Amino acid sequence: CIRDSFVPGPFDHERLDAFQVAREALSRGEHLAKALPRGYGSLKDQLRRALLSAYLGVAEAANRTGKDRQARFRCARAEAAEAAAALDAVVILELAPASEVREVIHLLARLAAMLTKLAQLSTS
Repeated sequence: CIRDSFVPGPFDHERLDAFQVAREALSRGEHLAKALPRGYGSLKDQLRRALLSAYLGVAEAANRTGKDRQARFRCARAEAAEAAAALDAVVILELAPASEVREVIHLLARLAAMLTKLAQLSTS
C-alpha cells in the first residue's frame, strides 16, 4: 500500500486524507493503465490525465482560500469522476480484471465524497 510509505511534509495538502486517497488511486490506476492492451492508447491517456488531475487538484485546492479553494476542490472532484468513468469503460470493454478496477473506482468514490465535503467547508 503506497499510503504506508508517505510521510507528510510542510504543505497543507499533505495532511489531508483526501490527498492520501487520491495518491493511492493514482498509483493503482497507473498500474491498470500500464496493463491496458495496444489499441487503447486514447483510453489509457485519458485515464492517466484524469487521475493525475484529481491528485494535483487536491494539492492545489488545499493551498488556496475561499471561493478559489472551493472551485478547485470541485474541479478535482470532476476529474475523479472522469477517472472513474474511464475505469468503468475498462470494465465494460473487459480490458482488466473487474475486481482490481472496482477497487480503484471505490477509492475515487471515497475521494469524490471527501472533496464534496471539503468544497462545502471552504465556504464556511
